[in-house]
Amino acid sequence: MPRISKKTEVLKAALTIIENEGVHAVTYDALATATGMSKSGLIYHFPSRHDLLIECHRFCAARWEAELEELAGGKQAAELDKKERLRALVQSLGKNDPLIELLMSIHSQQHPDFMEQWRDVDKRWLPDPASKEPTDVVIVLLGNGLWVHDHLTERKLPEAARKKIVESLLQCIDSGELHVEL
Repeated sequence: MPRISKKTEVLKAALTIIENEGVHAVTYDALATATGMSKSGLIYHFPSRHDLLIECHRFCAARWEAELEELAGGKQAAELDKKERLRALVQSLGKNDPLIELLMSIHSQQHPDFMEQWRDVDKRWLPDPASKEPTDVVIVLLGNGLWVHDHLTERKLPEAARKKIVESLLQCIDSGELHVEL
């Protein structure tokens, strides 16, 4: 098994802290405790807390793009047509991801440096919300709803219903007609 780099170890620890305690809890002291690294070792990799948060966003965006590529049969966005990209996107959004993914997406909106880490992935994979093809935009909105649903309510979506909704959205992509069955 390949050894995880110290930088990756710190990023994963920072994301765990964010998920459990919030962004405010990410400090050099907390990371030193979580990783066993010295503060000077942490500062070597991340000269400022802001740099650390930028890297957390870059890490999450890269992880999401890797998932999208895997769902697209190992192909990059540029190798796919619009429908293939949208299919991978719906499959990704249709999962019930860990809370940290949602938290980082929300946090990215708080600073342009954080948003920048997601921008290229978004441009490669998501249809333009100003698109003249409203079906694509509605499909993404429905996918986003699936993605966040279980983090917003105590009444979780049953897995069978989630699977059926994803299948309906995939059929909509293939047919170009919006019809979702529950």
